[in-house]
Amino acid sequence: MNVVCRRSLFASLAAALPLPVRAADPWTKPPAQWTEKDVQRILSDSPWSKSVSITMGGGMPMGGGRGGRGGRGGGGVGGSMPDASVGAGSEGGMGGARAGTGEGVGGAMAPSIQFQIRWQSAKPLKLATVRARMGAEADTSPQAREFVEREEPDYVIAVIGPPVGGPPEGGARPGSGGGESATPPPKAAAAGQDRRGHPEQWMAALKENTWLAWKDHEKLHPSSVVVPPGQRGVLIFHFPKDHPIELEDKEVEFCMRRGPMEVKKKFRLKDMVYEGKLAL
Repeated sequence: MNVVCRRSLFASLAAALPLPVRAADPWTKPPAQWTEKDVQRILSDSPWSKSVSITMGGGMPMGGGRGGRGGRGGGGVGGSMPDASVGAGSEGGMGGARAGTGEGVGGAMAPSIQFQIRWQSAKPLKLATVRARMGAEADTSPQAREFVEREEPDYVIAVIGPPVGGPPEGGARPGSGGGESATPPPKAAAAGQDRRGHPEQWMAALKENTWLAWKDHEKLHPSSVVVPPGQRGVLIFHFPKDHPIELEDKEVEFCMRRGPMEVKKKFRLKDMVYEGKLAL
């Protein structure tokens, strides 16, 4: 499978919207038995995908926990595997993010926003995205099998939410630092960069203020960041596996700071075991 196709599959994870469903854990069943609702739950409310609600109010916002759920969008179940000509922007809305009202601050209702954090390199999410794209056909597709079974060189984490600032319009979708998932900026980007600023500075600041943290290890910053075309509310971070996360570490925390906002979530590693091994 070529690089563009893999990148499109990763981006399709970010396009699926959560559904208000609670049932037995679908990831304990064989993928061939997953229903559409099972797939949506894995993508939105599972050990590999968590929501974080941020309440906006003076100073740093308060965050954490599960928030409300959004409706379903254009990246739903069905469709065929993308080829190299299909960009991530064709997958529909950004999904998983919504604004609402939060706790009262100073006697007034403070607005809140929701972010979804997904371990897109985890095998259960890869399985869910090919089933969302292909349905039962995913069970016999060599292309889908290659994508699911491939050992990713990085931990790939997506943050889905409302746009909170971004690179100059039309420029620098991939993060500085390269990586095979990076997409070259379009030729028309130069004019946008000159008009709106320097995407390299934006990416450098984003990488500096985003990290994974776990026991007895220094903070791990992403080596690259990708903004899928047409999905301004989606950021895909690639973290190198130079210092692998192990089950004995018990939990790992993702943190992203953007201006006054801090999007933070802890993941329990014992819950992220799939087919007998840690799936990240």
